[in-house]
Amino acid sequence: MFFRRFGPMLIGLLFFYGTILGMKPLIEYTSNFLWLKQPGMIEAIGMKARSEVMLGSLLQTKALVTPDVLPFYGSSELGTGFEFNPTNVFSHRHAGFTPFIIGRGSVQSFVNLLNLAGQENLRGRKMIFTFSPDWFAERKGLDNEHLAMNSSPLHIYQVMLTPDLSAELKREIAQRILEIPEVLKDDPFLQNYLQTYITPGLWSKMKVLADWPQAETECAALELQDAINVRYVVNEVKSQEAVPVFQKSKQAESYDDTWDKLLTQSEQRGKGLITNNLNILDSLYAKHTELGTKGSWSKLKLYPSKEYQDFDLMLRVLQQKGAKPLFVLIPANGRWADYAGFNPQERKDYYRRIRAIIQEKGFSVADFSFREYEPYFMQDTWHLGLKGWAEVDKAIEQYVKS
Repeated sequence: MFFRRFGPMLIGLLFFYGTILGMKPLIEYTSNFLWLKQPGMIEAIGMKARSEVMLGSLLQTKALVTPDVLPFYGSSELGTGFEFNPTNVFSHRHAGFTPFIIGRGSVQSFVNLLNLAGQENLRGRKMIFTFSPDWFAERKGLDNEHLAMNSSPLHIYQVMLTPDLSAELKREIAQRILEIPEVLKDDPFLQNYLQTYITPGLWSKMKVLADWPQAETECAALELQDAINVRYVVNEVKSQEAVPVFQKSKQAESYDDTWDKLLTQSEQRGKGLITNNLNILDSLYAKHTELGTKGSWSKLKLYPSKEYQDFDLMLRVLQQKGAKPLFVLIPANGRWADYAGFNPQERKDYYRRIRAIIQEKGFSVADFSFREYEPYFMQDTWHLGLKGWAEVDKAIEQYVKS
């Protein structure tokens, strides 16, 4: 009697939610088949920072499951270095991989975390993280505006719905989002969902369970919109630039004999662009030596900062996901920092502190903190320059082949 009355309703609900749960693999398959199957397409998309990559998920997923693509997570330094930027260097070398840029200006640890935490293809995955001291210069860490412009509700739904993270870690992530909730302003359901998730008690757990179907439905709708955006990106790439067919090296060859040449070229190029004593591009020198800049950083501190908690949270996500990242420790420009009055001991303490945090989690660090004063290593106050990127490129190739 019960089944005759409620059976069709139960079957209908099961069918509906089965369809919702099946949307993500269906969308991924359709996108790959219709738009991303062309050889070299995902590599071409990843050659520069794109909003559709930062705010979406499908293109990041495709990059992560493509063996010859190496994801790069970072901030504005991913666009510096001229011809020694990795997107250029490794498109001309048979190193066996192509960089895929997932970053842009104002990205920090928590944005990287949201990009990664909802992905399901990270176990054993190599990837690059670049970061610089200025991330830790703000006591409150990442602010509302910069999270909202570099992340999206899609990422947050995927984080909260993934089975790969512990409930404890999800609660910490949800709590942090609610501290800087601008990204949630157009999705009150998601904001309430996060608030319920972090609230202790049986009633809250039951409410989260009851809201799960709507959360899955909202996530599926955003994933569908993401797929539409992928189509636009592919059409843009096809219309504006040739899609290269990257020929990958199939052998673990050594290219050490060519790195000396590349490093020499970076120095020669640097000599033509930097002729001042602050190791800054001549084109930026006037801006960085305006009246009032000398001694202006005498009170700058890199500790305490909320960014350390965000950074640690990101590392714990990578641990639970089983990723194998390399962290590139970018120094300050020592010459300009001294000019601005930035305490050398403050910088040394930061390098020691952040290196210890990374190594404590068992991850690798390419430490360039000792290059503060090296000519042409930096191009301004915080950003890697020509020789800096050439040295980092060499370290990255060694890491990939290790």
